[in-house]
Amino acid sequence: MSRDRAWLLVGQVVAAHGLRGWLRVKCWSDFPERFTQPGPRWLQRDSDPEPLLHSLVEGRFFPNKGLYLVRLEGISDRTAAEAWVGAKVLVPASQRPSLGPEEYHYRDLIGLAVYHQGRLLGHVSAIWAGGQDVLEVSTPDKRQVLIPFVKALVPVVDLEKGQLQVQPPPGLVESFLGPDS
Repeated sequence: MSRDRAWLLVGQVVAAHGLRGWLRVKCWSDFPERFTQPGPRWLQRDSDPEPLLHSLVEGRFFPNKGLYLVRLEGISDRTAAEAWVGAKVLVPASQRPSLGPEEYHYRDLIGLAVYHQGRLLGHVSAIWAGGQDVLEVSTPDKRQVLIPFVKALVPVVDLEKGQLQVQPPPGLVESFLGPDS
């Protein structure tokens, strides 16, 4: 992940493609248009103190590999492209797309306190994406509990307070809470 919360990690350069500076990029964003619509993008290698601007000139999905092929300004040949293999593709956090009601960016959920019936269960430590998103909650004693991220089980998400409330089926989290105080 980027060293600065002002940046969003949206992909990673996995290979050079061809001789004219194209890059193969693995998309880590829910908004794949970031790799097809021209505009400013930033690249950062682990050795770079700051991300460097390389505007997206053009891009397209490469279905055979599940990757995007992109051409970035200032990267015009294979040698230049190979120098960026492994680099992170970033955009400013201020460019996060707007979401609808009850939609959340993953990074906003990580770290939220998780409560069940007024008792602290733990904190969201990860989100498993799949057919249905699943919250991984790390308890104070370093155990993990998985809770499907659906309205019926997670009825309250309060980003302002930094917490969410869960109502899982009986027996799912009680052993993680310990005896009543």
